[in-house]
Amino acid sequence: MIKSMTGFGRGEKRDNGKEFIVEIKAVNHRYCDIYVKMPRQISFLEDRVREVVSRSISRGKVDVFITYENYGENSKKL
Repeated sequence: MIKSMTGFGRGEKRDNGKEFIVEIKAVNHRYCDIYVKMPRQISFLEDRVREVVSRSISRGKVDVFITYENYGENSKKL
């Protein structure tokens, strides 16, 4: 279990023409405050992201930034 409330992390996943980049930064804070910023295409996942993050922390200010790109053939439109 991580004990520090200050930190930064970044992860990338590329698969089948799709790319996800997730960056998380956390600082000490009296309450549990989770801010999620993500593209509209995947905004339906926001509650799930908050749930996953809140299972790992009990307090602190956490900013989650998610970038999504779809490079697959189905995403190209003229």
